[in-house]
Amino acid sequence: MYYQRLPTSGWLSAADIRPSNSTNYTLSDIQVALTKGYGQLPYLGCSGPKYNSTAAGAGSDDDGYIYLDEVWYYFHVYGKPQYGVWVPLNASVSGSAVTTCAKAKGAIRYLERTPGSVW
Repeated sequence: MYYQRLPTSGWLSAADIRPSNSTNYTLSDIQVALTKGYGQLPYLGCSGPKYNSTAAGAGSDDDGYIYLDEVWYYFHVYGKPQYGVWVPLNASVSGSAVTTCAKAKGAIRYLERTPGSVW
């Protein structure tokens, strides 16, 4: 039920943000696409090297990571989760950062899955 109600890849695809091993994206574009779909800003988690440790980010103070690998949606649930009565919340309500990703233009990689990563 969650994947049907939260079609992350569909929302990204609608904004021409698709998994690619050769295209980079900008954090704000990803945030806009997911906020449009969900109605609130989700948390975006990235891993891998920090942007300022890459050739493209050398000399930058942007120490966010570059590989998009997780999206967390926040919401209030009324009743049992199975009932599906959810009210979306902005990730900033968690009191912590809303991303670990690099903020520089074109710094984010949304990589294709490898054959071994799919169950």
